[in-house]
This record gives sequence, C-alpha cells and structure tokens, in this order.
Amino acid sequence: MSNNINANVLKNFIIDTIGSEKLTRNQAQKVDIDANKYTEANVDENAYLDLDEIMDDKDLYEQFATMYVEEQDKETEANAEKEKEEEAKVKDKGESKA
Repeated sequence: MSNNINANVLKNFIIDTIGSEKLTRNQAQKVDIDANKYTEANVDENAYLDLDEIMDDKDLYEQFATMYVEEQDKETEANAEKEKEEEAKVKDKGESKA
C-alpha cells in the first residue's frame, strides 16, 4: 500500500499532520503513534524526530502512510456523498418542473 504513495506527497502530509518537520513525543501521542515505535526510531535520542528519521523508519513510515490512505478514503467518501446530494437536488428540481 505505502509503496504506491509518492515520498514527497507523504512528507507533505506528515508536515501538515504534525505542523512542522519535527515530531516530538507529545505530537506523536496526539496522532496515535506508538510510543515504542517513536523511541525505536529516535536513534540519536533528540527531543524530536526529524522528517528524514520518520521516512527512514519502516514502522513510522507505514503508520503515516496508513493515516494518509485513511484520510484520502474519507475525502473520497465525503465527495461521493456530496455528489449524490447534488444529483438528488437536480433530480428533484427536474421533477418539480415536469
């Protein structure tokens, strides 16, 4: 699944999700990143993970890729629902004129 996501697109999604290019432990908790996975990825033991560390860590990469796909699915579903509502309005207007 995540192999089909462009790395730059995923990087932009991560930045949008966490609000910066650095992921702190608190931010990780807010976006439901497993604390153990965060610790394992933090090889230099800074107070944060930078974007490259996230992209290089298989588990974190996969978690963000999954979040991205879920977000895309929600948007697709919302757009489909909106389209159905618009079609129903057009149909109702057409029937009322007839």
